[in-house]
Order: sequence, then structure tokens, then C-alpha cells
Amino acid sequence: MAPKRELILARRGSEKRLRVTVPGAAAAAAVAAGGGTALASPAKRMLRKIVLVLLFLLRMSERATRVVSISQIGHMVQKLHKKLENMQEQMEDISHEVKQLKHLYSNRHADQHPGLEPNTNIQLRFLNGLKTPVYTEKNITAENNETIRIGIFEGENMITDGPLSKVKVEIIVLRGDFSNDGQVSWTEEQFNNHIVQGRDGQGFVLGGDRSVWLKNGEGCLGRIRFKEGSSRTRSRMFIVGARVSKSENTGVRVQEAVMKPATVLDRRNEANEKRHPPMLDDQVFRLEEISKDGTYHKRLKKAKIFTVRDFLKALNKNAKKLREEVLQMKKKTSSWDKMVGHARDCCLSDQHELKEYQSEEGNVKLFFNCVHQLVGAKFGGDYVMYDNLDPAQKTVVNNLKEGAHARLEDISSDYVMKNNNPEPVCTSSAAAAAGPLNPSDHEMPHQG
Repeated sequence: MAPKRELILARRGSEKRLRVTVPGAAAAAAVAAGGGTALASPAKRMLRKIVLVLLFLLRMSERATRVVSISQIGHMVQKLHKKLENMQEQMEDISHEVKQLKHLYSNRHADQHPGLEPNTNIQLRFLNGLKTPVYTEKNITAENNETIRIGIFEGENMITDGPLSKVKVEIIVLRGDFSNDGQVSWTEEQFNNHIVQGRDGQGFVLGGDRSVWLKNGEGCLGRIRFKEGSSRTRSRMFIVGARVSKSENTGVRVQEAVMKPATVLDRRNEANEKRHPPMLDDQVFRLEEISKDGTYHKRLKKAKIFTVRDFLKALNKNAKKLREEVLQMKKKTSSWDKMVGHARDCCLSDQHELKEYQSEEGNVKLFFNCVHQLVGAKFGGDYVMYDNLDPAQKTVVNNLKEGAHARLEDISSDYVMKNNNPEPVCTSSAAAAAGPLNPSDHEMPHQG
């Protein structure tokens, strides 16, 4: 049996032994007795090198330290926070599924025992709709910034006297998938099980005046706002609901009121809100695919295109130049299509002013609207809308357009559209009396 040597390597209190078998017992004994120096074989020399390398690597691994920057720590914390949020969403979804199964069982049980919760003809109703988009920390209102109103009804008649006409009503928030199957009646349990709690599982999603007292059967919501967005829910939407306060003893079942589901956005996104349809004087970043102070916005401002009106003028003058030179889009993309489509949705039905451009020969007159889009032409004394031009007329008109666009900014709006025919502005009341630009459909003419 060949003798063995043990190299003991210290590594933080623990011992690691590297056993080295030395071939040739006689040689080993001679070395141990001091009787001469044995010649080291190539294998032994290689073994020594390996041991030295191992010792070096072990020492370096002990001395090496990992330096973690503040940004790396922040990144790790963000990743952990995201994982926790995802876990919370999954737990909420599981909880929701369990409740749905419970509801299914309860509904079947109720079908067998219909007398458990009698149908009621008394219900709360919202009297106007929620204005969208909705942002966190901004008071919710109805359309035209009116106060949201709610009433109590028996059948189709508002209850204007008696105890029910002056009950206290609570405003709450439901999941966006409540009653998404068109359901118009539900049990109190079904309603309550869809109520959304605060992000931490406690508190309220709404802030402000969460209750209102009815007077003569009607009440107005006070200053009330969402404290968090709806992105964490499975449907990505919230529903504003209302119920009679639990402190009220009505003696009858009053069905709760619900609004249509709405997406609640973070208020930090409001700066990039996109209006549908856009208005002519809106900032150009209100158009789809253009972010405030983003790349496209900066390029448009550099070209002195600040509003939707400016964008449409540039588009009608030379769409290719706008896309390739100003926005620097090398080819048509879905972003370009969305941007242009959104701009084209701009309503011009109340814009009656027209500009006239006459050819050098004087036999053709072109008419442009407020965003310099060609709407029609006069050949002799006959006016023809652009969409009704025959191929020969369209060729003549298109050849004249480029020269016209170069001068339109210096031409005043001396015509208005009246009864589908451009007429000179004779009095200050002419524009007010004029009909819409295109009364048949109020749309911009299509120009290929």
C-alpha cells in the first residue's frame, strides 16, 4: 500500500484535505530517512503545479468581495417589489375564483329556495354617467363636469317622500367584471363580494366624501376621488357603485346602483392624455403615438408644428415630407397610421371658412378648408366637391394643389360653405348663418 501525504488547507475554520498518493514505496522511504534525493517524476511535478494552482484559487475566492452599487440594490428591490405585486394579484385572482365558486353554489341554493331574498322593485340609480378618462387623485364628475347625481326609485318612479327618500347612501368601488354578463339584478351577497378593498387589503379605494344623504329621493355626490388605479385588477377596470348605508334600517331590500366599468389611470399619465376626437387647438402631443417631450414631439416642434391644426396643415400640404423629413419615419408604420387616423378624426363641422386659390389662367378655382385640405373646385361657374371630381378634373386639380399650398398661409378666408356651395363673405353674420362644411356627413373628403 503506497504511503499517503495529506495537505491540510485552512478555509474559515473548516478543514479540507487533499490526499496525494506518491507512487513507489522505496523512493518515499528513502526521502523520509534522508538517504538521498529522489528524482521527481513528470507526474509528480505536474501534481505539484496543480496543488499550487488549487491553493491560489482557494485564497483568491476567500479574498474576493462583490461590490454592489446603489443602483443594483435599487434594481433588486424593484424586482422584488414587482414579484410581490404579481403574487398579490395572483392571490386576489385565486380569492376571486373561490368567491365565484361560492356564488355559483349560493345561486343554485337560492334557485331551490327563492324566498331567501325576495325580489325588490326598489333600487338606487345613478342619474348621469361617469366622465372619462378617470385619473387618480382627481375628483370624479359626470359629463360636462357636472356633479354625479343618484336617486331612489320604485319601479320607474322616484320615491320623493317617506323614510326611503332621505336615506344615507354609501359610494363604493367594485371589480370591473361585476355584472359583465348584462345582469340587471343580483343579491346583496353577490354585490358585497365584488367590493374592492385598498391595495394593502384594508381601507378604501375612494377618498373624500364617500357618503351622501338623499333629499326628496335624490342626492349629489361630493368631492370624491380614486386613491389608486385599476391596473392591479384582472379586468383592469373599476365600477363605481352605491348602496344604502348599513346604518340605515329600511326594512326592505334596496338594490344597489352601478355605473359602467371605467379604467382608472395614474394621474402621472394625464400629461399624455389623448382626446377623442381631438380639437384643432389641442397640443400636438394629444395625438396618438406622440408623447409629450418625446422624440416625435421634439421633431414636430422643431418644424414649428405645435397644434393639431398645424399637424393637419402639414399633412394636407405634403404628407410624405411630414413623415420622412419631419418625423423621420423611413416607411409607413402602424404608428404613422394611428397618428394620422387620430388627427383625421378632428371634428370640422363647425368650421365654415374657406380659402380660394385661382389658377393663372383663371378658369379653375380651388377651395381649401381651415386645415388647408382641398374640399372642391369651380370649373367655370360650376362647383364640384372633391369626391365628385371626374378623373380629368382631379388631374387638373392635383396639378394645381402644390402651387396653391405654397401660398395658402398668405390667403385670407374670404368664403364660407353654404348649402354645399362656397359663397363670398359679404357680412359678419354670413359665417354664423353658414351650414356645416359638409352637411351630409361632416367628414373630411378623401384624397388619395
